Amino acid sequence: MLAAGGLASSAHAYNYVPSSNGESWGVQDAAAPRVDTGSIRDTTSNALTGFGGIRVKVSTDALRNGELVRGFGLRFDPPERFTSTTAVDMGGVAISRQMRFNRTANWGRWLDTFKNTTDAPITVDVSFGGQTGVGNTSGSTNGIVSDTSSGDATINGADSWALTRFGTAPAPSTRAPSAIVFGSAAPYGGALTRTGNFRERTFTEPRAAAGHDSNFIGYEHRLVLQPGQTRTLAHFVVIGTAENSSTTGPTVAGTQVAAVRSTAQSLTTAPSFNDLTKAEICALANWDVAAITTTPAGAIPAFDAAADCPPAGAPAMPSTAAATPTTTGSTYDVMGKSIGTMQADMAAGRTTSQQITRAYLDRIAAYDVGPFGFNSYTTVAKDAMAQAKAADDARAAGKRSPVLGIPLTIKDLYDTKDMPTTNGSLVFEGYQPPDDATSVARLRAAGAIILGKASLEEYALSGQYSDSAFGIVWNAFSPSKSALASSGGPAVATAADLAAGSLGSQTGDSLYAPASAASLYTLRGTDGMESLAGLMPLSWLQDYGGAITRSMEDLADILDITTGTDPRDAERTAEADARRPKEWRDTLDPDALKGKRIGYYDAAFVDPFGTTGTTDAQKATLKVFEDAGATLVKITGGPASFGSVVGDRAFQGWVEYIKTHPNLPYQDAREILANQKRLPYRRSANGYTGTGAMTETQIAAYKKYRADAKLRVGEWLDTPPTPTDADTGQPSPGALDAVVFPGLRSTISLNDGNAAAFGRGDPPTNSAGAPSVSFPATTNDDGEPTNLQLVGRAWDDGKLMGYAYAFDRIAKAHVAPTTAPKLAFRADPTPPVIDQPTPIAPQPSPIGPPPAPAAPPTAGTPVATPLRTVRLTTRTVTLDSKGRFALKVSCAKGVSSCRVRVLVRRGSAPVASRTLTIRAGRTVTMRVRPSASMRRSLLRGRTVTVKVSLSGAGVKGVTANVKVRPRR
Repeated sequence: MLAAGGLASSAHAYNYVPSSNGESWGVQDAAAPRVDTGSIRDTTSNALTGFGGIRVKVSTDALRNGELVRGFGLRFDPPERFTSTTAVDMGGVAISRQMRFNRTANWGRWLDTFKNTTDAPITVDVSFGGQTGVGNTSGSTNGIVSDTSSGDATINGADSWALTRFGTAPAPSTRAPSAIVFGSAAPYGGALTRTGNFRERTFTEPRAAAGHDSNFIGYEHRLVLQPGQTRTLAHFVVIGTAENSSTTGPTVAGTQVAAVRSTAQSLTTAPSFNDLTKAEICALANWDVAAITTTPAGAIPAFDAAADCPPAGAPAMPSTAAATPTTTGSTYDVMGKSIGTMQADMAAGRTTSQQITRAYLDRIAAYDVGPFGFNSYTTVAKDAMAQAKAADDARAAGKRSPVLGIPLTIKDLYDTKDMPTTNGSLVFEGYQPPDDATSVARLRAAGAIILGKASLEEYALSGQYSDSAFGIVWNAFSPSKSALASSGGPAVATAADLAAGSLGSQTGDSLYAPASAASLYTLRGTDGMESLAGLMPLSWLQDYGGAITRSMEDLADILDITTGTDPRDAERTAEADARRPKEWRDTLDPDALKGKRIGYYDAAFVDPFGTTGTTDAQKATLKVFEDAGATLVKITGGPASFGSVVGDRAFQGWVEYIKTHPNLPYQDAREILANQKRLPYRRSANGYTGTGAMTETQIAAYKKYRADAKLRVGEWLDTPPTPTDADTGQPSPGALDAVVFPGLRSTISLNDGNAAAFGRGDPPTNSAGAPSVSFPATTNDDGEPTNLQLVGRAWDDGKLMGYAYAFDRIAKAHVAPTTAPKLAFRADPTPPVIDQPTPIAPQPSPIGPPPAPAAPPTAGTPVATPLRTVRLTTRTVTLDSKGRFALKVSCAKGVSSCRVRVLVRRGSAPVASRTLTIRAGRTVTMRVRPSASMRRSLLRGRTVTVKVSLSGAGVKGVTANVKVRPRR
């Protein structure tokens, strides 16, 4: 249930499965972040980076036809199996998956089952694949198909397997080689049909021969299912480990490639099916079962296809997930409606806030949950309809506001007094702040409906995916791809008409990137234009909270409410009231670009993946600036270096947040940054290892750094490097009014991997705190929307809004997705119950990919990875004769040893820190000398409480209070 309040957690999590060669498979199962595709997010040596998913296209009508299939409810059955708990429906075809990993032979097997649940034949095209490498300008990280079973590098139906490596022989494969075994070769009737570009239109677009796109390979088979018929497809994936230039050992150039090739060849002639039921074997469509049974290796012992298959029946399948609603109880259609349009309709009596809110709730129930839901919300307000009624009553009483009665969603790192604030992490699951963030409070006071909390990347961290522990967010235009960066939830909810607008935030790219991916508008304003009070931090002072909308007018309407000086963030916002436009809509001048000089430079439009389709489209649309009356000026680079900064700004951000949140369950930033409830691939193996809180000197230096950086941006615009007229190439001296940057520099990648999801290139605004506005500009060669950005001087926010508006009036580049179509009306007075799977909590151990077992496991023998835990056995201590107190720490049995860092603090002040190595089943004593302030309290006969934190590799995090009593 998507609603305010805590959610219960289950026992399993996103899982790594170790192989005997030291590699680990990171499996995208149903656990946090609930990608649930069954693909491999990563392997230790980067053999795969989002591989093993299936795209399915059916001959019937299906909303998500051809997309990456997800929502299987994949359950980990340790140590090496994954099982669907739910079948996914695709146009009348029920689909389930099961996977098994042979950790000795270093391969995985995917068994995909398809059942026609209708009374008519259905043609099913299945593409199995994903991403192997990553393009770059040199091609050094491209995955190269170097071998196939037919002896060449061309994949076709005559093949049974294909091998990918990095770098050409005889050089080592610098990333781990891998092979896919896709079934019996032609002339068998179920042989491979073709290969396609797994990232784009895989069923119609051939696999690329070179470059970044060549890393996305889909291996395709076609099934024709009769009514009630069930067929299965089985694929094997083999991984090695990375090779190097050593002259001996298992990583010598060519050895891992040879090992992978050998395993692929063995699986072709003797695939491992002896654990399958007869029904599963008989349903295999891409393997010639009769040929397998006659092989000397006998992969299916005591099995006769002719005799055993007729009575075997169909393979068992789990029940299909319940269908999401397809109707709305609202008579008002919100699709594509701007805030201004809805306000006009409410003012004219054509609709009410209650009708608008109900329409959004119905669309959330239809499109945001279920196997193919966008997952843009973590929480939907229980009182949304009550808020809407209050807004209608306020309107009737004469209240007016640009956002009165308008449903907005709020990124789940803004404090909300009536809903949890999770920061996208189980670390904060159920945490309820006592007050709204300032921006939220201002919107609420203006009559906006706070519809819910929008999902974000855990801790708003990397800028590539919105992988929340409560469910990763999927792209509104292509629901197989990343929504990009940490504000993916707000952007997708806005683009898919699941809210009228949203609040997001940016530290690096998390306003402009998701806005660009969703053809939306956003402003990263000058530092201090909007308050940061009540936002969970990523990087102190660099974070910025801002709106994401579907028009420039909507953006102005929200900025009218959220910008300005705030006593809760007094120093940072001191100038905001004097600097902000009185009315943000007044900045929207269609002639704002006339006579202006807009700069650009070529290096900003270079994609790190080596592609040009997106940047070529963006550069072509630069002429719109000239059409709007501006002069386009080519320059040779960005501003001078801003220098470097010292200090842990993430830590300092949490120090400041903790000060104003006494009910936060953690009162030390270390407990937050190194918390073992984080997603497994983001946990710290060694606890917190940073430098701690910034000193007063560092704080002063960083504030000066940001002030100076704004000056550097201004100087760069005043005296740009080597300015020339973009049309004539002649010198064009003079200051610039703004510089244009791309939004995205490449096509977006799929959502199930760990490689960079797009060609990122942040403008210099974040480090400086200068403003930038992002707005739709064009579509790229893959049909994806993409934005441009304009960067200006500090406090030029209003001017940038005007330039963007003038561009927008001519370009008219905003487009809407077609993935969440209009719902049919059905009279129903009851708002929907919006269900979402309960988040599955990460296992506290192992941290990161577990090590390979000491001895390879034998078939049928589970090999458990032990949970290394330490325990603080002391809760009350007394000073000894030497004025010290003793802490006892024990290590669990069943492991070789525990290495643990013990940190003792009184309040925020450290008292002692030591790293202990403890043998399994033993307890050690750490003696601590009190700090000077502690000694003074103890000498007065007072009991002092200290906080003791334990952290380290394989350690279940422990924090406890210990009472220290004076010696009597």
